[in-house]
Amino acid sequence: METSGIERCDKCEGASDRRQGRRRRNLAGVREAGYVTVPLTSESAMGVLQRRIRLTLLPCLMAATAASGQEPRRVDVGSARAAVGAKVRGAIVAAEDPDGSPLALPVVVITGRRPGPVVWVQALSHGDEYGGARALQDIVTRLEPEQMAGTVVAVMVSNPAAFQGLQRVNPNLDDLDDLGTVFPGRDRFSTERVAAAITASVRQARPDYFIDLHTGGDRFLEHPFVFYSHVGSVPPARYDSLALAFGIPTVWRDTTRIFPGGPTTLMSQSGVPAFLLEVGGGQPLNPDDITLQAEAVRSFLRGAGVLPGQATRLARYTIVRGYRIVTNARGGFFDAAVRPGDRIRPGTRLGTITNVFGEIVETLVAPDGAMLVLGVCTYPAWATGGWLLELGTEVDTLEPAGR
Repeated sequence: METSGIERCDKCEGASDRRQGRRRRNLAGVREAGYVTVPLTSESAMGVLQRRIRLTLLPCLMAATAASGQEPRRVDVGSARAAVGAKVRGAIVAAEDPDGSPLALPVVVITGRRPGPVVWVQALSHGDEYGGARALQDIVTRLEPEQMAGTVVAVMVSNPAAFQGLQRVNPNLDDLDDLGTVFPGRDRFSTERVAAAITASVRQARPDYFIDLHTGGDRFLEHPFVFYSHVGSVPPARYDSLALAFGIPTVWRDTTRIFPGGPTTLMSQSGVPAFLLEVGGGQPLNPDDITLQAEAVRSFLRGAGVLPGQATRLARYTIVRGYRIVTNARGGFFDAAVRPGDRIRPGTRLGTITNVFGEIVETLVAPDGAMLVLGVCTYPAWATGGWLLELGTEVDTLEPAGR
């Protein structure tokens, strides 16, 4: 819990001479009264609110309080050594290439002038999801340490081997693991070692929030959504409130650990609010998608108190709780009949498969429970078992009170 500076309590602000005297006392007097003012994230609204709370100030708590002008906690990540009021570059070394050169994850640590939360943001967990990396570039470039409180840790490329191969996963035939499925990692295949290096770095950095930027990759187009898992010690109401701070209209609340090996699930289980932000994909990159993803992260940073201002708040959100994948039984050319974000119902025609002779050999329809198209494949031809559509189930509408 970060404080915005020691302030006088109500007991020190009365009209009597005695209270006026207390009002002029030094920090030790304020400690004796036992009051501090701290910024807390509201569970019922976006943004950081000032609340006055009374604490029993033990020495360990006093070490965590920030008097006016105190510097923020310095967060070193890999070879990046943090400096207050600066952007510092470095790398997390996770493994080695065949020639012995380091397999390194490039990192930027941006530290503000004032105390505040630590936010970890990473991109390119999948090597073909270039839009998230471009959004993170935009975020890092435009962050001004002088205007910040706390720290942003930006991992620019989370899966360097996959990025170098311009593929979703590490192209090494002895690996081929998906980085989003192997957390917390282990000392085995390269991708598992990358996951272990990220996990160790996160634990050392002790972030208050974790954000994983994704897109549909080069063969898929995603409807923008925020994914998070209700699986840790974070109260669900607070988690929901934090998720809405991105200002993205569709929010996916996972209550079943649908991605048990994903970093967002692991961080959630560890008590760190963690989010997967999915926007767009396909080729060429859509500049509007890059802007949307970058602005969503900036909105969250405002809500968390890292940046000044208020988080973007919408009048209505779509809440998704379930998930279905649609694959094809026949091989051929895929023609989609729906787009990301379309509302559907069971039996809705989703697309067709046409064989090499030009004959429609399969019509894909929405299964039971399907209500929303989350993503659509943009690749034109597939063998049997192509990952063609992602659908949301258990879809509701939320209109936050007190907006």
